[in-house]
Amino acid sequence: MKEMDRLTKLLFPEGTEGSKVIDLKFFPGEQPVTVEEFCKDVHAAFVQADSGQSQSSEWFAESTTRQNVDRFFSAM
Repeated sequence: MKEMDRLTKLLFPEGTEGSKVIDLKFFPGEQPVTVEEFCKDVHAAFVQADSGQSQSSEWFAESTTRQNVDRFFSAM
């Protein structure tokens, strides 16, 4: 089974009336990855959280600072 299929089945299981995924975000890392690598790592993270191997949280404290968009684009 492809990694994308495994992740899709985990996120959207068949026969679960009323369940839904809310506000799921992924941010780019520092190096490029393939779709298969991405799906494999995300699937592993969800399995760890679901099995109690890692601590999960309903809330994530964000510490962001405003940046001028010109400064952001000049760094690229």
